[in-house]
Amino acid sequence: MAPSFVNDDGENYSIITMHPVGENIQQIVLDKPCVIPVLFLPGIMGTNLRNAKSKKSAWRPPNLDVRGIADGILQLIAYAFTSANARATTLAPDRVEIDPSGPIDGGKSKLPENVLAARGWGALMRSSYHPLMANLQHHLNNLSRYDFERCAIDIKEWAAEAGKDAPTEWGSQTGEALTREEIIHAARYQFDIWAGGYNWLQSNRDSGEQIKTLIEKTILPYYNDGRIVRVTGTPDGKGNEERCMLRPLPDRVVARKVIVVTHSMGGLVSRALTELHGCEKVLGVTHGVQPATGAPAAYKRMRAGFEGAEQVVLGRNAAEVTGISAQSPGSLELLPTADYNGGKPWLFVREVRPNNQGRLHPPILALPQQGDPYKEIYQSSAWYGLVPKRNEGMLTLGTKPAAKSEAPTEKRTDDKSNREEFDERIAAVKEFHEAIQGRYKAPTYVHYGAQGTRDKSRDIGGLLGTGLMASGDRFSWGEVAWEGRCVAGRNPDEMSILLDEGNGELRTTDGVWLNIANPDSPGDGTVPVESGAAPAGKPGVAMSFAHGHDNPGKHNEKFGYDHQGSYNDKRALYATLYAIVKIAQNADWYPYLDQEESA
Repeated sequence: MAPSFVNDDGENYSIITMHPVGENIQQIVLDKPCVIPVLFLPGIMGTNLRNAKSKKSAWRPPNLDVRGIADGILQLIAYAFTSANARATTLAPDRVEIDPSGPIDGGKSKLPENVLAARGWGALMRSSYHPLMANLQHHLNNLSRYDFERCAIDIKEWAAEAGKDAPTEWGSQTGEALTREEIIHAARYQFDIWAGGYNWLQSNRDSGEQIKTLIEKTILPYYNDGRIVRVTGTPDGKGNEERCMLRPLPDRVVARKVIVVTHSMGGLVSRALTELHGCEKVLGVTHGVQPATGAPAAYKRMRAGFEGAEQVVLGRNAAEVTGISAQSPGSLELLPTADYNGGKPWLFVREVRPNNQGRLHPPILALPQQGDPYKEIYQSSAWYGLVPKRNEGMLTLGTKPAAKSEAPTEKRTDDKSNREEFDERIAAVKEFHEAIQGRYKAPTYVHYGAQGTRDKSRDIGGLLGTGLMASGDRFSWGEVAWEGRCVAGRNPDEMSILLDEGNGELRTTDGVWLNIANPDSPGDGTVPVESGAAPAGKPGVAMSFAHGHDNPGKHNEKFGYDHQGSYNDKRALYATLYAIVKIAQNADWYPYLDQEESA
């Protein structure tokens, strides 16, 4: 087989002798002139942001891996001493833009750093996403190889191993293994992995429009018009060097459409891209852990902060989370939709759960009752609302300087109160939810976490399989319940807050202590199955993979993955690669498709 090389612009070439050996004349041949760009859209907080004017970093989550541990510790310390107002001021949606200068890890991609920078990798959180993108770049371009000595095609690497498994072995209820013909068809094309960073503070509707521009004005013209792609700033953020790549002008169209891969909120951006903005340059989509109908965790975190060690960065209490989320349409669009879990109530007030398996007391409040969570919960100023009257001061965070060097955000020119402006944002969230409800690009593939309690007989987990430090479950908030003693029989509308420190515990004026109950819905720690599984059966959705114990397939013997790290799991990688190969069957711009491939 002829060896393959990569030049400084990321193009794969082979050097082949095409004349008698004695003449010693070699030809440089482009390995795969036809390309399927693959565009990866990260989740909320997965894109690095900077101040639009000063270009100073505004958001760069710590890369807590071996490579970034020192820098990560320093960032954690910095976040720990950042006030709620400073966070909200820095992360005002209209003051930030994508920061493309983050660190890059090419990993298995073996591509030059300037190429990955030009493809946008520097805009995405390195430790969470670069390993996945590098794996996709590697595996998709090594599906098969032609052996010139044997004049035969060999199925290689992932396609020869996991690719031969039926999707039912990896969490799907249905589906057949990839055929040799499907693998060979996909292998005709070069797959180039691009990163679609976006301002996750703005509405996903706006982000979808910007991704459409990226596809139609940058990615496809790069291949078809010989455009130069540039990004200012080196990957480590130092200096002003321009990183760029150039593709020679082809004599025909070599990339007609892209395949979109998403993580978490990136799925909402993708649906805005195809269903609201009508982008016709998308061949298909594969979603990972998408909160398809929202997640009650978004409510819980605006009332009580994040959980675990990540709260230092993402928000330790209601003020730190609400100060940012209340002014961020993108964050608010993660709230449960009207059709979440079939429209059933998901916010409860009830007697504390019994320690044994006794029956729960009937809740004294179950919302939404009228199928309208926007009016009944998000716009309500009642003590159980998303931003109760007592917390309305949090809506002003970010409107005053965080430090002497920072200017306040632009003041309102009308007489609207902070509550009125917030209610308008919620009305826009409702409009967005209704616009994408049940709508998916055909074909769409989906995978999600569906893990509850760990079954130690299947997977003990922990360090080196010893069970040490192993997570016991992946429960998510499928519902949020305020629970307390002596609650039964009370009227929730007559209750009011006496004390609320913003961590999920409050005391009412009549002496009742209420706590947000622990999550108990299988999921990935953030997105519950009620939302992750919602796309299954919808028009355009071809396949849905459920990952975790008690779901189909031998590979679900392993404990389920957590939300942010989902793509580090082999099940998520299989579901994504399987989907891309299947979607690639619709690519028809290879010039010799009418010629039968020799075996």
